[in-house]
Amino acid sequence: MSKEQILVIEDEQDILSMVRLRLESRGFVVVTAESGELALRWLTEHKPDLILLDLMLPGINGLEVLKQIRNNRNLAKIPILIISALGEESDVVVGLELGADDYLSKPFNMSILMARVNALLRRSQSDQKIEQKPENKPNNKPKDDSNDFIVIGAIRIDTNRHHVFVDNQSVALTSTEYRLLLTLIASKGRVLTRNQLIDEAIGNESIVTDRTIDVHLASLRGKLGSSRAMIETVRGVGYRFKF
Repeated sequence: MSKEQILVIEDEQDILSMVRLRLESRGFVVVTAESGELALRWLTEHKPDLILLDLMLPGINGLEVLKQIRNNRNLAKIPILIISALGEESDVVVGLELGADDYLSKPFNMSILMARVNALLRRSQSDQKIEQKPENKPNNKPKDDSNDFIVIGAIRIDTNRHHVFVDNQSVALTSTEYRLLLTLIASKGRVLTRNQLIDEAIGNESIVTDRTIDVHLASLRGKLGSSRAMIETVRGVGYRFKF
């Protein structure tokens, strides 16, 4: 059974108990925090595999917790699933722009929660395997690593280290934004529908809505600065990358 550790940050006891029970029944190790302060304090010494984050918390709210996690180099790549009330759509958008990976509105079906948890963990594990690829052995001859870079206009991508630069300035992209950028570039100017972007950049086993893709792409455009216009919206169809 799975032994991944999940931190659940939620102040509603009924929801907290149900989520904890379901996760533990699936073999996860569950840690709970009923406030942002408690969660951030725990995170100074621990690094879970996934975080479920309620937005409406006493004291430090969920968005501030999310911001502090994403600004912490040691915690920045932990997948985060936002849990929100139906009336918090504007906060959800901000949360996705701050680097949350997905969201789920209350009230939610526990089976859907588990599907999203499993999908995020699979994506995270896939990203870790890519990053942990062994480097060349020291005795090997230095290789020409020009194929490890993609350069388009002011955008330069180090595909080996997953670093993106715009106008020679490093740009911090989330894993989802990075995947979307590479997928659009690989399309070579073809228009991709939202469903194609979900399948190719995120994975067809993930549960992501069209709205989530739109928000991720809006955030990506903002980070590309002077090159933002290279991602073009094709009304009624989807998106394409203009070369």
